[in-house]
Amino acid sequence: MIVAVVDDLMVGVRIEEASKAIGTRAEAVSSYEEARQSLRSGVVESLVVDLAISGLDLDKLVREARQARAWLIAFYPHVNVELRRAAKRAGVERIYPRSRFLRDLPNILRERLDK
Repeated sequence: MIVAVVDDLMVGVRIEEASKAIGTRAEAVSSYEEARQSLRSGVVESLVVDLAISGLDLDKLVREARQARAWLIAFYPHVNVELRRAAKRAGVERIYPRSRFLRDLPNILRERLDK
């Protein structure tokens, strides 16, 4: 299962639809705490994170995703490159500008699931 930490309902729906299209399930959550609960369930294989969510403790989320053995994908508003840098420092390997992430969403998810 893919968990998407997003506060934009439409982005959450797009992630859920793209996941269905490639044969997996996704759930959109809107907070760090909901993401942590999902990771603790043991069924999360991927975590997709909107870096623009306020109050997000990315370092903790990355640690918890690693402990749960979930791979992580993050996206950010292209005008805020500092969010990208922070994600890179925290250890996120796949970081995309929001427009590219949404444009290539099925391929990005499929690429990670095929590994």
